[in-house]
Amino acid sequence: MNHEFVAIARDPRIIPGVHRYCDEWCRYCPVTQRCLGFRATEAYRKAEGRTPLEPTFTSLDEAARFTRELWAAEGVRTDELDAPMSHPPADSGIGTADALAERAWEYAEGVTRAMFPVVVRFLSSEAAEPASGGPTPEETVAWHHLRIYMKVFRALVARETHRDSADSQDARGAAKLALVSIDRSLEALERLRGSVDVEAHAQLCAILGELRDGLEARVPGARAFIRIGIDEPAGAGG
Repeated sequence: MNHEFVAIARDPRIIPGVHRYCDEWCRYCPVTQRCLGFRATEAYRKAEGRTPLEPTFTSLDEAARFTRELWAAEGVRTDELDAPMSHPPADSGIGTADALAERAWEYAEGVTRAMFPVVVRFLSSEAAEPASGGPTPEETVAWHHLRIYMKVFRALVARETHRDSADSQDARGAAKLALVSIDRSLEALERLRGSVDVEAHAQLCAILGELRDGLEARVPGARAFIRIGIDEPAGAGG
């Protein structure tokens, strides 16, 4: 167990679980110092001597070890993580036959094709300081395009895994995050109207609309899911 992560988790200012359903855009987040995920990542990068231009992890195994230690520090069981990590990615047994996941992937590919120079430029500048006026529409689309796929996939898998239960927090939380990312991307694309190929723009907006409606139908409680510290304020802590 990582004792530094445990010490951070015990800080009364930490908002429990705030990192589980966030969009991971830490540079624009007001609660980073109350987030176990952010502070543990900072501590890990410092311990490993990673520079601002270097990735946090150099392999999937390293990322998995970090995640296990993070979950353990929170007192969360790691068996759901251990199962897929004990197999190669293609043999993990995790998947969904729901066509909505495929549509989410088509959206991610469509953004890459329609806005490739923007996506590359954005990724290469992500270590820069946040803009005072907030992210641009181009940055918003670039940041969320793959995350929409990942969270749609996660919500569908959680929904199918817990189909026999009356409620799946992970399905609702992941779907809520996907819906927020979809809403922000639709708003950003509307501001980009005229700057992106007309046909590609229409297709991207249409797919996002399908994803939004599909998620709301499959996970009815997603919109109402409250993420403490994100959707509503958390207590001040100690």
